[in-house]
Amino acid sequence: MHDTVPRLSPAPQASRSGAVPRFVRAHPVGAFLAWFFTVGQALAFTPLVLRGALDVDVPGQPFVVASTLVGLLLPALVITRIVDGPEGLRALWGRAVRVRVPLRWYALALVGVPVATTALTVALFGAPALTASTLLSALGYGLVLQFFIVLLSNNWWEELGWMGFVQARLQDRHGPARAALLVAPLFALQHVSLVVGNPLLLGVIFMVVLALVAVPFRALQGWVYNRTGSLFAVALVHAAGNAAASGSGFDGGAGLLRRIYDEPLVGSMQTLSSAVLGLLVLAATRARLGRPDRRRPDRDRGTDDVPTPSAAVR
Repeated sequence: MHDTVPRLSPAPQASRSGAVPRFVRAHPVGAFLAWFFTVGQALAFTPLVLRGALDVDVPGQPFVVASTLVGLLLPALVITRIVDGPEGLRALWGRAVRVRVPLRWYALALVGVPVATTALTVALFGAPALTASTLLSALGYGLVLQFFIVLLSNNWWEELGWMGFVQARLQDRHGPARAALLVAPLFALQHVSLVVGNPLLLGVIFMVVLALVAVPFRALQGWVYNRTGSLFAVALVHAAGNAAASGSGFDGGAGLLRRIYDEPLVGSMQTLSSAVLGLLVLAATRARLGRPDRRRPDRDRGTDDVPTPSAAVR
């Protein structure tokens, strides 16, 4: 028996509703983005404002987490409830906590992504000089501990918003590859606060490169989602890459590679390695990203046989 998730019908609308609920029902993705790029980004920029205006230095990562929870998770849940009703909200949350997926998806996230990130780093920067104690410390505190921190504090809820709400809805209308292409620059803009304070040209170049490599990364995330129906599996892939390279962002929270290399660029290697994996997925699936061709469902459906469980886009 296949685990299928039916499409959700819009929640019944009251005959007299305010302008904001009507806008949200008519433009759920637009409403989500409007909230995130105002309220969510205001939280992300708060440390920069405090530092520049009041000369108060505060750690930035708690505000990044707050931006994820308030700017991404909250509107995804609230707008889903408004647009798709209680049934739609339960379905979204069910996909977020769906941990029962085939073991190969855990292997991809917990072994494949860190190994690919490390292998690419070694190919670019050479093998680091390591002692056994340094390696064990990097694996324990850098990879394992940082994985749990970044998963629970950020990436799980981040992917509920970007993949579970925005990208899933966009692929219903535009297809999976175009959805990844549309989400990539928005996902890159989420990180714009990280480049503020750098020279303008350098910041622009960084954001352009990030937007480009985010396309295959979002394709990789879309493939995992379409094949498993699990936002938890998507978050595992995201968190494993961060733990392998940059870490959680909290003080002292360096990932595996940042603990064994002095090269500052290794902190971004998870983005590059995930992009490489995404390009392989795009090529292998012919840009269908695990989403069955509705004209040939029996031929194109994969072994996991989980159809895209996203609500209809209006």
